[in-house]
Order: sequence, then C-alpha cells, then structure tokens
Amino acid sequence: MRKAMLVCLLMVVIIMGCTNREHSNEEAVIITAEQLKQAFAAFDITLTEPQGLSPDNVFIRTLNGVKPEVYAIDNDTFISFYVFPSSQDAAKGRIEFEDIPASFVTHSKYQVANILLFYVGDNAAVRERMQELADGLLVAK
Repeated sequence: MRKAMLVCLLMVVIIMGCTNREHSNEEAVIITAEQLKQAFAAFDITLTEPQGLSPDNVFIRTLNGVKPEVYAIDNDTFISFYVFPSSQDAAKGRIEFEDIPASFVTHSKYQVANILLFYVGDNAAVRERMQELADGLLVAK
C-alpha cells in the first residue's frame, strides 16, 4: 500500500513537471534530476557520494554530450544517470553506450523518457526496486 501511494505521488510530481514539448508538438515527459532523486527516496534507495570510482569507468563517461550524476548505493554498487534534454537525446546516448564494451560488468540499464539510468551491481533486491522505480516513471509517461 505504501509503495502504491509513493508511486502515485511520484506520478503527480512528474505530471506536474511535464510542461516541455517535443518537436512534434505532442506533450512530452521531461524528468529532472531532482524528480529522479525524489523517486529514489520514495523507494528507500539512499544515494551517497561514491568513493574510489576510476575516471575511466564506462558508466561515468560523457554520453551524447551529457555528463552523468553518480551516486553510491552501498559499498560495491552505484548508479549513474544522465538527464538529457529529450527522449530522443537519451536514445542517442543509449546507442552511444552500446558501442562501449561493458558486458563484463554486472549492470542494468533503464531508459525512461529523457533519463538514461545505470545500476552497477548484482544485488537482486536493489535491481528489483530499480525496475519498480523505472516502471513507476513509465506510468506517468
């Protein structure tokens, strides 16, 4: 019940913030970094400053001209997310990432509207919450 209420609250926040228009003049969902951080908090995922990440890490590279925000979830897992100006730009960033060899690292990738999000780790419970978070953002789309 609590999760359902949080998802509804998150959807309201996202819908209220969706005032940008795509080139086709259709209503487009634009998610801000702050809205995404609120979604993490709603799913009890605490974000902290990462320690010891190499600047060469494939998950913190600039994609399609956008630098990611990077946060640790615990000692051996982290997330990075890119906030692009549009969903088309996020798709271009995703395609650019697919040209980088990263299959040797356990990770999950999510594109929701203008956000490209990576979870780097193998904690199944966290991965499940990340999927719920991404699905919740999609509902507002």
